[in-house]
This record gives sequence, structure tokens and C-alpha cells, in this order.
Amino acid sequence: GNFQLNATFEYDNRPQKPKKTSKSTSEVYPRDGAVAENALRHAGYKCEANAEHYVFLRRSSSVNYTEPHHIVPLHARKDFPDIELDREQNIVSLCSNCHNQLHYGADVDTILYPIFEERKELLSSVGINITYEQLKTYYK
Repeated sequence: GNFQLNATFEYDNRPQKPKKTSKSTSEVYPRDGAVAENALRHAGYKCEANAEHYVFLRRSSSVNYTEPHHIVPLHARKDFPDIELDREQNIVSLCSNCHNQLHYGADVDTILYPIFEERKELLSSVGINITYEQLKTYYK
């Protein structure tokens, strides 16, 4: 949508019938939850973009809530046909804000570049060889 600042807005308060539901089909990339959990544990359940970032405790356990993020996204598989991307070396632990900035923000470089520099040798060790310029193309 087009977001405009200071746009006038009024709620439509008339009751409405619910919208019809529809089924969609989309490709689902297989992930191993244990791999993501290992990556979060390895990071100490802190934000790897900045360990000082605010995180809260999970409701269901005694650890901080952070989100696993694949540095090289799983949709890049087509460019890595013989390499598994769902590996701990390719997953960082992020606070919700940093994770959303990578997915939806105008500026990803402030988070992505330091993470790439920190992880590029680990990525290479499991066969994920990529330049920062290549990596950035997946974040458009």
C-alpha cells in the first residue's frame, strides 16, 4: 500500500459480511527446526546484529525470544543446487526489530554487511560461497 504521513482517515463503522477465504499454493522450503534452534542457542539467544538490543523472555521457556534468519535465504536454492542452505552456519539469531528491518526495511546494509563479514568464512566452510554483492540481490 501507499503509506502517506498526515493523511486524513476516517473509520467506516458499518458492519460488513466476512470476506471469502481462499487457498493458495506456494513453494515451501524444507527447514530443520533443530538446526535453527542450535543456531539460536549458539548465539546465546541474543541479537547477533547487536547483543545489546532488547529481547524478551519466551513464554514457553526460560530463554530469550530471538528469531532465526537465514543469511543466504532459502529461496536462493536455485543458485546453490548442490549445497544445503539450512545450516547453522547460515543462520543468525536476531531481535524482532533487526529481523524485520532485513525483510522490510529501506536500509539492510547496516545489519547485513557486518553479519556477512562475520560469517563469510563459516558460510564458505559449508560450501556457501557468495560475495556481498550477490547476497544483496536476495534482499530486494
